[in-house]
Amino acid sequence: MGWDEWEQLKADALARRQNAMRLDSTAGTGASSAPDLKTNKAGKGAAVKALQGEIPQDTDKAGSHADESTSAAVRELSGWETGAGLKDAHAEWQLQVKNLKARLAQDQAALEGSHQYLQYVDYDVGSRTAQIDAGPHVPGRKV
Repeated sequence: MGWDEWEQLKADALARRQNAMRLDSTAGTGASSAPDLKTNKAGKGAAVKALQGEIPQDTDKAGSHADESTSAAVRELSGWETGAGLKDAHAEWQLQVKNLKARLAQDQAALEGSHQYLQYVDYDVGSRTAQIDAGPHVPGRKV
């Protein structure tokens, strides 16, 4: 690759950046008409509240709904393959309920941290972009 070709590639990259990239700008400014990345703070708050309250409670309630009747059936069918199979199925059910509750807790934590995470990504992209040396072809840049 020759020097002139390299300079042309840099100039093309700068032109693309000036025409399409917007960081921390308000909607409707800049040359790009692409929508800004936004999050729904109220929606996330409502989801976190539900994940802290009613969803785990309902999951516990639904998960334990069959416990007593299943335990009674296992006792009645002890000594039979059906009783052993029912006991194994119930153990698997309990494991699945536990896994679901763990996943819900992870979702809650992810929602709670998403705003901060997106800010870190934005700052990271901004700092990396600021380090790009566009060369002497930048309008208004003193060489």
